[in-house]
Amino acid sequence: MNYFKLFNIPEKFNINKKILTKNFYKLQLQFHPDLFINDSLSKKKIILNKSIEINKGYKTLKDSLSRAIYLLFLNGFKVSKETILLKNHNFLIKYFSLYEELEYLKNNRNEKKIDIFLKKIEKKIDNYEIIIDMEFKNKNYEKVMQVIAKLLFFKKIKIHLKKE
Repeated sequence: MNYFKLFNIPEKFNINKKILTKNFYKLQLQFHPDLFINDSLSKKKIILNKSIEINKGYKTLKDSLSRAIYLLFLNGFKVSKETILLKNHNFLIKYFSLYEELEYLKNNRNEKKIDIFLKKIEKKIDNYEIIIDMEFKNKNYEKVMQVIAKLLFFKKIKIHLKKE
C-alpha cells in the first residue's frame, strides 16, 4: 500500500498537508468501522484493517521525519529512527552542547531564554526540511539519510523542550 496513492497526493517530500487532512477525513467517512456495524464479520475485519491502514498512512505522511523515512523506503532504502543517529556519531558530538544548553535552561527556568532556544531549534528543523526536500528532488538519497539524522536530533530536542 502506497500512502501517497491512498491519499491521492504526489509522491514527494513537500506535500500539501491541508489536502492530506481533507483526503484523510474523506477516507475515514468512507471506511470508519462504526459505519459497518451491521455487516458480516469478514467485512468488518476488512474495513477495520482498511481504517487502520488509513490512520497509519496519515500519521506517517503528516510528520515530516516519518514521511522522509517512508519516501526513502519507497525508493529502496531501509532506515530506522532507532539506528539513524548511531550512524552519525560525529554529528552527535558536534551538537552535544545543545543538550547541555537545554539542561542549563531547564535548571534555571528562564522562560524567555527557553523560548529563544525553542525558536532556534525550530529554525534548524525548518532548514533541514528544506534541504531534505531539495535532496529528494535531486534523488540524492544518501544525503537525505544524513540530513534525516540531523532532523531527528532536533525534533527530539523540540519534543523534550515541549514537555518542560
